[in-house]
This record gives sequence, structure tokens and C-alpha cells, in this order.
Amino acid sequence: MLWLTGGQVLDVARGQFRRADIGIEGERIVAIKPKASPARGDKTVAVPGAWLIPGLIDCHVHLVMPTDLADPAVAARRSDAEVALYAAKAAERTLMGGVTTARDVGGWNYVEMAVRDAIRQGHAIGPRLFLAGKLLSITTAGADYYPGMYEVANGPDEVRAAARRQLARGADLIKVMATGAILTPESEDAHAIQYTLAELKAAVEIAEDNFKPVAAHAHACRGIENAIAAGASSIEHGTYADDKALKAMAKKGVFLVPTNCVFAGLFRDQNMMDDMPAHLLKRLRDARAIHTAAVRRAHKLGVAIAMGTDAGTPGNHHGANTEECALMVEEAGLTPAEAIACATINPARLLRQEANLGSIEVGKFADIVACRRNPLGDIREVTRLALVMKGGRIFKNDLADSPTRKKRPA
Repeated sequence: MLWLTGGQVLDVARGQFRRADIGIEGERIVAIKPKASPARGDKTVAVPGAWLIPGLIDCHVHLVMPTDLADPAVAARRSDAEVALYAAKAAERTLMGGVTTARDVGGWNYVEMAVRDAIRQGHAIGPRLFLAGKLLSITTAGADYYPGMYEVANGPDEVRAAARRQLARGADLIKVMATGAILTPESEDAHAIQYTLAELKAAVEIAEDNFKPVAAHAHACRGIENAIAAGASSIEHGTYADDKALKAMAKKGVFLVPTNCVFAGLFRDQNMMDDMPAHLLKRLRDARAIHTAAVRRAHKLGVAIAMGTDAGTPGNHHGANTEECALMVEEAGLTPAEAIACATINPARLLRQEANLGSIEVGKFADIVACRRNPLGDIREVTRLALVMKGGRIFKNDLADSPTRKKRPA
């Protein structure tokens, strides 16, 4: 058994820390005690003064997308081999940044499935991955920017068939385009409706028949309303949501995955802004304040929020995902405790994995990260993590103490 000793452990449900030692057997937590009682042969990792929180969960990433290109169209010409190598490194950076679980909502010709397999088999380093495979879309110019990410399906019957294809390739969820997107060719409009209510219902039917959730990309309000009515589990972005739509989300328990990092990552990088096509930059500038206001209203109206960064968009780097927690406090008005809940227990519920993930409890996976200072006092501490553990294995430890073997007292 391995013991983490000397730390303060966060109870995410209460939003409070308590002094406790954590016992870990294999991948799971088996004991949480005020003071450890190691047996002969047990190992300890002393973390005195550390503030331990559950491993963070990012519900909206694109591991296959490079973040150093201002024009997403340039990435369309990559080979599958190049994409796979990039995705593997992006997964490693994501884990080392403190995200122990990630939901990828649009891969590239299924190479991300191979990355997931390599991580599971111990051949690569990365978070637990929940994958959508290809996202489902109407015929649209957006597919030209992301040819390996889009599965074009028009009409309910084609949507059903496309959803089944994703599940056959090992998808954990289905991603649908309820509206147009922002980072797409000039002829596509984020205000426009894409999938109809009937098409969205077809996707949800197949997903839920196979016990999988549906994530709906939706900026325009009517698209959000359609996705809610169809039974989607989450709304991705939600930029133009009005109070009526947000109240419907709160009533039905539909999650908002807000992706604040899309804007913050880009606008802090002047070189990236200078190189970005003018129509994309204008769209992002025009949408930023509207999006932030929608997220603030969603929080006030009781909408469940699950952290999502959209890591993979220009300037929105893999491994910097924890910035989203800080933005939820600084821009959206959440408390630090609420932001951490949005990055832990809420995403676990969205993933339907609350029995395994999202909190530091006996029986759950030992996915734990550590701050040097109390993140409830300064949420920016989650962007400076000193320890990352996934499944009982330490991947990063910048704390002063190193593992030692605990001997039984004579």
C-alpha cells in the first residue's frame, strides 16, 4: 500500500479541506484517516503542507489539434501519422498539467483511439480518455477545415448510422453540431442552426440506447433549445443562450461546458492574433463578452457547469487546461470552491463516472493533484500544481519530500 501523508484533503461536496492521510492500493483509494497506520512494507509519500484536490477533468478537448497555428485550415493537410504523434504528446502535456481525465469531443480519423489504447496499456502517458470519435455534422464548409474530425450525415437515418459507426469504433459519447461554429470558413455562421430537432433526437436515440451521452456543440439560442429538447446531456459553448434556454437547462439537468479558454488563450498572444485570418479574429472578438455574460447568467440560474477548455484551438495550449478554473472565478463569478467542483465532481457526473472519479473518497480512483497553497484562497494555485497522481501512480512531484519506505515500529 502507498500512503500520502501530511496533506490537507478537499471534500468537494462541502468545499472544505481537512487534515487526512490517504491510503492507496493499486489504482484506488482504500483508506482516508486522520493519521496513517502503515504496515510493514507500505510506502509513504510525505506531502506536508500540500493541499490535495481530486484530479481535474476537462470535458472538452481536441488532442489532435495543434495550438500554435493561427489558421486552423493549415492543419487540414496533416497525415494521420503526424496527427497521432501530436495527439500522444498533447495527452502527455495534458496529464502533466493536472488533468487526469479528459473528454475529447472530436478526434481525427480515429487516431485518438490508438492513443487511448496506448495509455491504457502503459505505452504512453496521458489522462483517462473518453472519446467521441468523429463529430456528426450536416454538409457544411466547416468540414473543409477539419476533414479528419467531421462525419457528414444529413437526415435522421444518416445520423443514426453515423452515430452507430462512432460507437462501433469505441466512442464513449456522441458529439453533434446543433449550430454553426466560430473557427470555420467565412461562409459558416455560428448563429445558424445546423442539425434539426429530428436529427438531434436521432443521435440521442442511438446514444442513449447504448448508455452513452450526447454532447451538443451549440452557440445559437435556438440550437441550444433544440439540443435540450432532444435530450442532449451537455451544451458545448452556449454563447448566445438566453435566460429561457438556461432555465430549461437547469430544470432538465443539462450541463454547460463553457470553454472560456478559447478566448483567453488567444487574446494573450499578440503574435497569434496578428497571424489569424481576419474573419476568425473578428468573430472571437465579437463573441467574447457575450459568451462571458452567458456563463455568468448560467451560474446564477443554477445550470450545472462542467469544465471544458476546447484545448486545441489557436493559443489554447494542451497542458494549460487548469487556466479554465481561474477564468471561471475571475470572469464568470464562481467561488474557488465552485470552480473546483466544476472541474471535478460535476464532470464526473457528466461522464457518468461519479462512482470512480471526481472526489477523494474510498473506492474511487486515486487521481489526486496537489497545490502548495490553499486554492480556496487563491484559485490561481491550481495553475501551479506541484503533484500529479493518476490511478495511484505519481507522474509529477515537485514537492520537497520524496517517497520513503515506512518500517513497522520495533
